[in-house]
Amino acid sequence: MKIPSKPKRGKRSPFYWWRRWKSHQYLPVRKGLLARIQNGDFEYPELFDWAKYELHYMQDELDKFTNEYQGNDPKEDMRYYDIQKRYMKRHNKLFADAYEVEHRHLTGLIDALVKEFIITKEEVKVIMEEFGDTTESLYIYVANNYDFRKPTKQKTTQLLKARI
Repeated sequence: MKIPSKPKRGKRSPFYWWRRWKSHQYLPVRKGLLARIQNGDFEYPELFDWAKYELHYMQDELDKFTNEYQGNDPKEDMRYYDIQKRYMKRHNKLFADAYEVEHRHLTGLIDALVKEFIITKEEVKVIMEEFGDTTESLYIYVANNYDFRKPTKQKTTQLLKARI
C-alpha cells in the first residue's frame, strides 16, 4: 500500500478536525440513483485508508523523536506518549467515522433500490450478499430483473448509457 505524504495544514472544519483530506462530494438525490452510484456515493469509504495512514504517520514521528532523543529511554518520556495519544485519537475517530459512513452507504443503497424498483428490502439484502461485482453492475442487474416503480426517459437513457 502506497502511503501519501501527510497533507499540510489547510482550512479545516472544527466539526471534523480529525480529517486531513477532502471528503467525498455527494450528488443530490434529484440527480437519480444511477448517477449517484457512478459518482461513488455508495462505495467503500476512504476513511479506513486514512486511519491506516495515521498509524504510519505516527510511527514516522515516533521514529524521528527517538532518533533526536537525548535521554536514556525515549519510550518512557511523556512527549512520546503525547505523540502516540494524539495520533491514536485521530485514528480512532477516523475508524468510528468510517464505520458510520459505511453503514449509511449500505442502508442508503438498500433504501434507494427499494424506492426505485418493485422489490423488498429482504430481496435486496439477499442479492447484495451473493453479488460480487461493482455497485453499478448491481444496479444494472436489479434493473434487468425487476421493474421500475416510475420509469422516466431520464432513467432509461441513463441505464442504456451504463449498459454500453
